[in-house]
Amino acid sequence: MRSHRRARAGAPASLAACACGIARACGIALACGIALGASAIVAGLTGLAMPAVAAGAATGHAKLTLDGQTPWVTPPTSGSAAPFTLALSAGGATPGAQVQVALYPRLSARDHFVQDVQHGPRGTPLSQSSPVPLSQLPADPQRAGGEDLGLQIVTSAATGGQTLGLGCTGPTTTGTTTCTGVYPRSVALLGASGVREGHFTTFLTYSAGKSASPLDFSLVLPLSSPVSLAPHGTAATAVAPLGRSGAATLEQAIAAVHAASAVPVTWEASPETLRALASSGAAGRAAVTTLDALSANQSVDQVPAAPYVPINLASLAGAGESTELYAQMAAGQTVLRKLHVGTSAALPWVATGPVGNDMAPGLSRVGATDVVVPQSSLASTPNAPPDTWASTFRLSMGPGSRTAIPAAESDTFLTSQFRSVSADPALSAVQVLADLAMVHFELPNTVAVRGMVAVPPIGWNANPVFLRTLLAGLSGNPVVTPVTLSRFFSAVTPAGTRTLQPGRSQPALSRPVARALSSARVRLTEFGQSVLGKPPVLGQLDHALLATESDRLTARSRLGAVRLVEHLLSDQLQLVTFSSDHSYTLTARTGVIPITLESKAPYTVVGTLVVSGARFVFPNQTTSVRHAMTLTHAINPWRVRVEAHSSGDLPLQVSFVSPSGRLVIAQGELTVRSTATSLVGVVLTILALAVLLAWWARTWRGRRRKRRAGSDPLDEPEHVGAGVP
Repeated sequence: MRSHRRARAGAPASLAACACGIARACGIALACGIALGASAIVAGLTGLAMPAVAAGAATGHAKLTLDGQTPWVTPPTSGSAAPFTLALSAGGATPGAQVQVALYPRLSARDHFVQDVQHGPRGTPLSQSSPVPLSQLPADPQRAGGEDLGLQIVTSAATGGQTLGLGCTGPTTTGTTTCTGVYPRSVALLGASGVREGHFTTFLTYSAGKSASPLDFSLVLPLSSPVSLAPHGTAATAVAPLGRSGAATLEQAIAAVHAASAVPVTWEASPETLRALASSGAAGRAAVTTLDALSANQSVDQVPAAPYVPINLASLAGAGESTELYAQMAAGQTVLRKLHVGTSAALPWVATGPVGNDMAPGLSRVGATDVVVPQSSLASTPNAPPDTWASTFRLSMGPGSRTAIPAAESDTFLTSQFRSVSADPALSAVQVLADLAMVHFELPNTVAVRGMVAVPPIGWNANPVFLRTLLAGLSGNPVVTPVTLSRFFSAVTPAGTRTLQPGRSQPALSRPVARALSSARVRLTEFGQSVLGKPPVLGQLDHALLATESDRLTARSRLGAVRLVEHLLSDQLQLVTFSSDHSYTLTARTGVIPITLESKAPYTVVGTLVVSGARFVFPNQTTSVRHAMTLTHAINPWRVRVEAHSSGDLPLQVSFVSPSGRLVIAQGELTVRSTATSLVGVVLTILALAVLLAWWARTWRGRRRKRRAGSDPLDEPEHVGAGVP
């Protein structure tokens, strides 16, 4: 079983803790306070130390913090005692306050270490120092307002004064010893009456010398800040600049690593953040220059190639956004190259969010050779050897999959210790160092190389005190060897194959967001083909779209950010319009129609002008015509010859599209008033007139004949037939 994962019950509680528990159960808060106070007084009088409890249980408002300590103890070169120094700060201590240290038995398993970090040491102390008035401690030369508590560490069971005994067998002539290990210590601030006002739990690491099988440790330091898109900004100001506070945090982190330049680290640097840092002022530019100098030696300070912003690789890959993965890596490499920050050829990918089987195709698209995944994303391995979790392994991507990637896990507890940095950064760093030593001492003499990777949680801000303390404790450490991430994968011994937690194959990227991203990318790509000279706005829009894919954004905010980028792109397209005069008169059957494109863009636009009309015929004997245009001026005219099929107000559609035709840059409709008569109309008119004339002539001749036929009797003389009897 994995010993560091087993939950263990604490040692029997002290008499005071029992009394307090009974009192609380009965609802008697005062009795609990009396029990603790009386026990503390007795402990001060009899020399029996109080078992440490969780932070916050101390009475009063004093705050005792650790500013630093001796990182480890080795056998003294002369004499029987090894010096050990605690740098302390005590705020709000009452007059006459004293400091006392209790040393507890060394830990045998990492489970015990975890319990002591969370709840304080348990059991009976090995030894304890005499209370020392806070006012008598010498001032800490490294920190204003701090004090140094000097102690002597011996291997015997001696106690009293400022000597702490380990109660072990020191190194013999054969090199054997029972002293090596990690020892919990409770540091308490006692009031004048002996009541504890503040305390913390720290650890003492004792090593007989440089280990022949040290633990390899890779520290991954993020250099990134949250991405924020301005809702009413322009393309140039779409991504909000880096604030002074955020810039200062990054500058201090780089400076802390630079001060310990011999300690290898791996930077998880966001190119977008470094670009913003370089634009934040002189201090930011100096910090980027320092990172450039550090990255010159990739065997010490490794800067792997990175996407433009931190992304969830499995999420984008699972949604089928391969184009975005390529774009992220290309933009990131371009920015780092412009900033002269060197990157390593190998690319170990560090996953900080949920991981699914969809990550496999994503790794190949970003060129990753190895991957670090959170422990929470891995399936449990109950029958695995105890050192599996401190080894590299082959990660199988899905049941029955033939894809297996070299991988390592980022330990959950180690990551969690980075979250408590703000309370006492130096103490957090000391606990990380002790944790690494504890992992080493669980299996100190293995032939296989073991190792751990520390990946701070998403959103972690590097604390300079934490980094200085941690890096100082790694430098020359006898049981821990700091290495870069690439070196970690090449040195740590692989141990079998592991799988991801089941049910992790679905992409976290919603379909609406995926569709919006794809649409925006197509439009932006087409826009890029429509402008010459790579104007700054093209890169600004590309960076803004890539910024919407940051793993720091929620699904809702990401969708809104993508729509904002679409709006900013539309603003650029609206710089190209057709002339405001949309009406023309055609006095003949054929003629020339002037079409004018106006461009307010500060760059050259190329595309195709498309003119179409169902009631027109163009020179190519079709109902539409296409003409390539380059808009180099504010006014860009073109004349098209048309032949109208009929008279009246005829619509003519015009559009200006990208060279491939997939993006409409500008569009409109012209009205052509045709007053000419067509040949068909003339023929029909003549025929109508001919029919009308024929009808009129025929009618006229018929009437004339009728008049002639009806006039004969009337033409006879009136005397004919007169007088006849």
